[in-house]
Amino acid sequence: MRETLELNRFEYLILVTLSKSGCKNCFKGITISEILEVTEGCLGARMTVYKKLRKLVDAGYIAKGILDNHADTFYLTEKGINIVEEGK
Repeated sequence: MRETLELNRFEYLILVTLSKSGCKNCFKGITISEILEVTEGCLGARMTVYKKLRKLVDAGYIAKGILDNHADTFYLTEKGINIVEEGK
């Protein structure tokens, strides 16, 4: 039996954005500003994206990468990659 997913569409869109940007290890992560730029602001306010990213980190779908200046970067974990691949 298949497990129930804990993601909503908004969170899945963040995972897809990270995947399309090639963010699959700690050295290739992107910042919140870059996520908003890539999605042309369709994800809403910066704080909204920050809260969703924090939830995804806690759930193990993404992780924090190396710092870019003073900003955190984010990348997909194996769990996140598997969800994106499954959705294709």
